[in-house]
Amino acid sequence: MSRLGLLLCTPYAIFLLVCVGVVSLAGDDGAAQLTFLQLPIAGQLGLAQALGLGRVIQFLSWPEAYGLFVMPVFLLLYAVGALCERGLARRRALAPAHSGA
Repeated sequence: MSRLGLLLCTPYAIFLLVCVGVVSLAGDDGAAQLTFLQLPIAGQLGLAQALGLGRVIQFLSWPEAYGLFVMPVFLLLYAVGALCERGLARRRALAPAHSGA
């Protein structure tokens, strides 16, 4: 289990929970709900649009969109953290031992 990977996932998870929490408290304000639902996956939606997948994603419900776009972000963040952690461990193992003279 990579601690750095989990550390990188934590801010995104908190942001996601805050946005969904705000949506649940927004009442009947549809514009606010839409904005806060889009915030956690805005980058992924923009990338999908740039790749020409706009027609495909317009038919997704919010739970489907979150399932499709959120999990890859968590996997990517965790993988980056794990790779960085592995690289740091490798550098520490290769570092020359200093004599205490």
